[in-house]
Amino acid sequence: MSSSSHKSSLGMLTLGALGVVFGDIGTSPIYALRESLNTAGSSVYDIYGVVSLLFWSLMIIVSIKYLAFVLRADNNGEGGILSLFALLPGRIKNATKGPKYLFVLFMMLGTALLVADGMLTPAISVLSATEGLADINKSLGHLAVPLTVVILIALFAIQYKGSGSIGKVFGPIVLVWFATIGFFGFLKLQTRPEVLKALLPSYAIEYIVHHGFHTLIILSSVILAITGAEALYADLGHFGKRAIRLGWFLVVAPALILNYLGQAVLVLENPKEEKNLFFALAPNNHLRVFLVILATLATIIASQALITGVASLSRQAVRLGLLPRLRIIHTSKEVAGQIYVPAVNILVGIGSVFLVINFKTSSALAGAYSFAISATMLMTTIAFGFVAVEKLKWKKRSLAILLPIFIVVDAAFFLATVTKIFKGAWVPLLIGGAITYIMWVWRTGQRALEAAMKEQDISWEEIETAINSGDVSVLPDTGIYLSTSALKVPQALVAQIKNLHSCPKKILIVSVIQGDVPIVTAKPMLKEVSSRVNQLYVWVGFSQDIDIQRAIIENVMPAEEEAECTYYLADRKFIESPAGQLKGNTEKTFSILHRNSARASTYFGLPESRVITLGSQMDL
Repeated sequence: MSSSSHKSSLGMLTLGALGVVFGDIGTSPIYALRESLNTAGSSVYDIYGVVSLLFWSLMIIVSIKYLAFVLRADNNGEGGILSLFALLPGRIKNATKGPKYLFVLFMMLGTALLVADGMLTPAISVLSATEGLADINKSLGHLAVPLTVVILIALFAIQYKGSGSIGKVFGPIVLVWFATIGFFGFLKLQTRPEVLKALLPSYAIEYIVHHGFHTLIILSSVILAITGAEALYADLGHFGKRAIRLGWFLVVAPALILNYLGQAVLVLENPKEEKNLFFALAPNNHLRVFLVILATLATIIASQALITGVASLSRQAVRLGLLPRLRIIHTSKEVAGQIYVPAVNILVGIGSVFLVINFKTSSALAGAYSFAISATMLMTTIAFGFVAVEKLKWKKRSLAILLPIFIVVDAAFFLATVTKIFKGAWVPLLIGGAITYIMWVWRTGQRALEAAMKEQDISWEEIETAINSGDVSVLPDTGIYLSTSALKVPQALVAQIKNLHSCPKKILIVSVIQGDVPIVTAKPMLKEVSSRVNQLYVWVGFSQDIDIQRAIIENVMPAEEEAECTYYLADRKFIESPAGQLKGNTEKTFSILHRNSARASTYFGLPESRVITLGSQMDL
C-alpha cells in the first residue's frame, strides 16, 4: 500500500471514529460545566478550580489512561470490558466461589452498567439538546420533553433498518459539530484570554486541598465531562488505535477545551445570569437556532452509537455464556457488525423514554448518568490490571506505579457519584443489579444443566447394541445434531432413541466452539468418528456470526445433499425437585430465561422446515 493511500484510509477511519467513538464525549459540553458550576458555585475561584479539575480529568483519564495504556490491552484488536473478560485466565473466568468468583460478578456488573448507560445516554443527550429551545425563546421550553420523547421513539423504531446508511454521514456531521463548538469557544475566549490559566494543575490541586471531602460532591458533576470515555476502548476493533488517538488529539480534545474555556468566560462576565452556558456561546439568536439543530443531530448520533454498541455488547455476552440466546437480525449483507437485537432494542428504548418522562430535565438525570459512568470506568481499570499482569505479562514494576494512580482517580469519581444515590444514581444501580442477577442465574443454571445432562448420557456402544438387537430402527436419512463433543451422544439423539426408538443411518455432529477472541480465522474441520458418525468442528469468535448451514455445505456435503438432511434439536423442560442443584427463585428464573431464549434453530440460522425438536425433562 502506498503512503498516500495509507494516509487516506487512516483519514477516513479517523473521520468515522469522530461520529461513532467521540459522539458521547463530544456532546458533554452541553451540560458538564453547567452542572459542575451549579454544584460548586460561580465565584472566580470556583470557576478556575472547576475548569482545572475538568481539564485534568480529561487528560488523566482519556489521554493517559485510555489512549496511552488501556487501548494497548486489546484482544486480537478488539476492546471493551467483555474483551477483557474473555482475556482473563480460565481459573478466574470459570471460578465458582471465593474472591475470583466475586471478581467475575464484578465484571458482570460492569457489563450490566453499560446497558444502563445505553438507556441513559440517549435520554440525557437528546434532552440536553432540546432544552436549548428555551434559549431561543422561553415559551418553547415546555416542548423539550415531548420533542425528546418523539425523537427517541423514532430513533429506536428505525433500528431494524440498520444504522449503516445513517453511519455514513456520522463523521462529517460530528466534524462540523467539533469545529463549531471549538470556534464559538475560541471567539469568547478572545475577550478574556487570562482564563487559560485555569489549565494549570495548581488550580485543581489547590481546589481539592481547600475543599477536602466536599470535592467529591463537585467531582460527581465534573465526571460528566468524560462521558463516553469507555467508547474509546469499546470501539477499538472498528477503527484501531491510531485513528482513535489521532481523532482525540487533533480534533476532539482541542474543541472540547476551547468550548469549556469559552463557557468559563461567560460565567466570569455574568456570574448570576441563569443561562444554558453552552447555547449562550452562540453570538446571536440565528446562530443559536443553528446550534440547537446541530446539537440535536450530534446527540442523536451519540445515541445511535450507544444503541449499536449495546446491541454488539449483548451479542458478545450471549457468546460468552453470560446471557441466554437472543434473536439477532443482521441489517447488512456487507457488514457483519450491523445487527439488530429486538429484545435489547425494546428494553433500552422503553428505559430511555421512561427516564425522560420521569426525570424531565437533563440536570435531574445527571446523577444517574454520572454513577453509571464512574462505576464502569472503575471496573474496567481493575479488569485491565488483572489482564495486564495475568495475560499480557506487563512489567509489574510499571503497573505498580500506574494502576494505583488510575484506581485512586476512578475510585474518587465513583465515591463522588455514590453521594447522588438518592438523586438518580439508584436508577443505573437498579438496572445493573437486575441484569447482573440474570447473568448470574444463567451461568449458574447452565452449569447445573451440564451436570444434569451427564446423568442422562448414553454411550455410542449402547446405541450400536440397541440397533443390532432391533430395539432401535435405522432411518434412511442423514441426521444433523448439535453437540460440544463427539464423545458425548447429543441430547437430541438421546431423546430420539428413548422416545422414538429410532436413529438416522448417518449422523453428523456439529460442534460450535466459542473462542476467547473476537475473531477466529481457523477453518472448520471434519473428523470421522465411526462409520456412522462424523463430527464437524466450527470455531467462532465472540464477535462473529454463526452460519452452521454454510459450514456444512462448504466442508461436508454439497447443497443438494444438505437439502435432504434433517436437523434434530433438544428442547428441555425443567422440573422442580429438592434434589436439584438449583433452588427456589433461582430455578424458576432460569426456567423462565431458558423458555424465553431464542430458539436454537433461529439463533443458528437453521432451515425451520427441516428441524425436528425433541423434548426431555430434567431436574436441576
